[in-house]
Amino acid sequence: MKPAVIIDLNSGNLLSLENALNRDGQAVCRIQKPSAYDFRGDEILVLPGQGRFAFISERMDVLGWRSFLSDWLNQGGHLVGICVGMQILFEGSDEDPEAPGLGYFSGRCQHLKHPKTPMVGWAKLDSYKLNMKDQYAYFVNSYGVPDCDASTAKVTYGQPFCAAVQKGRVYGFQFHPEKSGRFGRELLQHVCQ
Repeated sequence: MKPAVIIDLNSGNLLSLENALNRDGQAVCRIQKPSAYDFRGDEILVLPGQGRFAFISERMDVLGWRSFLSDWLNQGGHLVGICVGMQILFEGSDEDPEAPGLGYFSGRCQHLKHPKTPMVGWAKLDSYKLNMKDQYAYFVNSYGVPDCDASTAKVTYGQPFCAAVQKGRVYGFQFHPEKSGRFGRELLQHVCQ
């Protein structure tokens, strides 16, 4: 298995994520700066996140990740973004309009019209992909991407929005697979091959 490198921006369920990835014997490490690891190019970068879009954007700049990730994505690197780690792959967010995203996916995150904000809990995925079709995933969010050409799963909570996106070897999950039970662990193992 390829090694999984978790990007530690001081945001996210890092221990839960490490435990979910370690269950299948995958080599996992956590680093704060790209210079802390000798990259060979076959790694899977995992970008978790919780909290504000601007915090993740700023931490990427402070720790030297923005240019590294832009190069990684442009060269076809393997990456998994979770929650705000997925949102940062877009151009920006209405949560913090001045904070730039990576722009790998077109579009912006918007404040979602949830019946209760933030959305916290389980929701059923609507996906054409068999490994996500009709599965329940755990969400914690107020912002998201209403629609995207790269969407592989949606969920409806007040309004439909993208629950998962994919382009090449780049995957984004608005939900938390590391908190989504057996389904989430199996999904992480599938995308981290």
